Formats: sequence, structure tokens, C-alpha cells
Amino acid sequence: MAALPTPVSTGSAFALGYGETPPQRSRGGRVRFQGSLSIPIGDTPGGLGGLYLPRTVDNVHMWKVLLSSFIVVGVIAVHAQAPTTPAKPQEGTSQPKPAPPATTPAPAPKPTAPATTPPATTPPATTTPAAPRRAPATNSRAGMTITVTDPKGLTLPGIQVGVTGTTTRSGETDESGNINFTGLMAGTYRLRFDGEKWISFEREVTLSAGKVQDVDVALNPAPEPPPPPAPAPAPEPVAPATKVGPKGQPQTVAILDWLDKEFVGRDPRRESILACSGNERTTILQLNEPMPQRLYEEADVVYYVLGGEGSVSLDGKNARITTNGFVSVPRGTPHSFEKRGNRPLMLLAVLGGEPCEKAK
Repeated sequence: MAALPTPVSTGSAFALGYGETPPQRSRGGRVRFQGSLSIPIGDTPGGLGGLYLPRTVDNVHMWKVLLSSFIVVGVIAVHAQAPTTPAKPQEGTSQPKPAPPATTPAPAPKPTAPATTPPATTPPATTTPAAPRRAPATNSRAGMTITVTDPKGLTLPGIQVGVTGTTTRSGETDESGNINFTGLMAGTYRLRFDGEKWISFEREVTLSAGKVQDVDVALNPAPEPPPPPAPAPAPEPVAPATKVGPKGQPQTVAILDWLDKEFVGRDPRRESILACSGNERTTILQLNEPMPQRLYEEADVVYYVLGGEGSVSLDGKNARITTNGFVSVPRGTPHSFEKRGNRPLMLLAVLGGEPCEKAK
């Protein structure tokens, strides 16, 4: 919009804030203003940078002009801000349809805040002292390295080692006499050492957390075992009951008369039973030739020389015998007789210890 012409009035020149000519009084006593007034109304789409009003008006008229100017400016501002109406297409021409406005997704419903229930009013509880806090756990693992030797310092393999305490373990020493136990809880343990030829030994060891303790043990040799008891003597064989022969008949005999009837003559040898009862037997032995060697295992025998001369062999030793001679032969002793001279050797033999086969 072009600026309006500024009317000029006559009079003295003084500044009233507008940089124009001072007012003059008219005939009726009214004050007339001369000059122009520019009212800024801001940039508008129509290009109106400001409103220019003449100032050669009366006071009343000037207020009316100002009010009208404000109304005009308001209408122009409202008209400039109103949306432009699109032109109608001509008949017979196709126009592209406007794209539908993008659908804005509905906002998600806000989560409903949970209803808060006012806390129930409870009477104040009695304050109890808090329990003391335990110290934080530390690494309580420990271990031990065991070496077993004899009194001379030589290592002992094959020794059984038992560990009892917070943790229970067992094992056997290796060829170097060593054994290790790891991953044990700290505390006091009881160790026991056993070997076939060694005296058993026990010892207490206290382990500290995070440390491996060396344990050296010397075992003493076990005493030699006593010799096994002697076997019980075999029971003596029970002697069988002595067999007793049949009982003979009592009798008396005249030896010279009996020899006249039972004489040997020229025969080499003659032996006759004179009496037999129980385990005793009496015989008369007449020899013209040597008697073979005899041995009685379970019987004793005595000889009495009735007549003639000869010799006796007792256990390999020879002795001379004559009439009325006596010879005793214990059981188990070999013996034999032989005559000397022309007359037969006559012997009375009494054998005791063997049962008689036939009583007489």
C-alpha cells in the first residue's frame, strides 16, 4: 500500500513526539493537528507494512479515524490468515483426487496406575537389637603333604593313612612314601598310620585356611610275632586190651620121668609143650643141631638148662652154658642156641606175654 500524503499546517514548529508541525487553534477554540500518523501493524500477506493517517483532524474525528483504522487492519489480518479456497475445476476436465490424509495411529492407552491402598495403621512394634553380622566367608580350603619314614629316614611305601575331622579322607603312600590331601576345610584333623610290619601311630594336625602344611611321620617297626604254638602232642595210642589165653589145668610133672618118655634120640630138634595157661607157656626144648634165631616182640622168655652143654647168642654176643644154667631174654631181643659135645642140649623155656592158643 502506498503512503498517504501528509497535509501540512502553518504555525510554529515544535516537536510533539512525531517530528511534525505543532497544533493550531481554530476559530471555535478547537485544536487542529497538522501532520501524519504512521501505525505499524506488522507484516501481512497483502504487503501492508503500516497504516498512514493524516493528522489534520479534530480530536473527535481523529479518534474515529483511529478506531476505523484498527477495524480495517483487523479485517485485513483475519482475511490474510484464512485458508485459500481451491479453485473449482472446469467442467469436462478430470482432476486427480487428493490423497487421503495419512491415518495417525491412535495413541496407546496409558497404563492405569494401580490403586494404592492406604497402609493399615498398626501399633509401633517393639524395637529389638539387630543380630551381629557375621564376617564375610574367606577361602577356607587347605591341604597337607605327608611323608612317612622309618627311624633311619628311609621312606615307607604302602602305609595306610586315614584322615578324620571336618573332612574324611584315606589313602596309601606311594613309592616315595608320600601322600597328598588337598581341598580340605580348615580345622583340626586326626591322622592314623597303619602298616603290616609297623606299629600303628596317631597324630593330630591343625590346618589353616589357604595353606598346605607339611607333615613328617616316622614309624617304628613292629616286634617279631611270637612263634606259632607247638602242635598238641598226638594222643598216646590206647593199648588194646591184653588178650588173655584160655586158662589151663593145674598139674605136677616129674621132669626126668617125662624126658624118658619124650627123649629126642637122634632127631635134629624136638620142642614139646609142658603146660599153657592164660599168657604163659612152658615148653621143653631138646637140640641136636643149632636152633635158628628167635625174636619175641611182645613176650619175655627165660631158659633153664636141664642137661648137656652148649652156647647161647644174645643180641650178637655168645656165652657158654652148662647144666643148671639160667638165661633171661627180654622181649625184642634176638637169640639162638647151639649144643656142644655128644649129648643133646636140653632147655626148659617159660614164655610170658603171649596168649596160649590152647590151654593145657
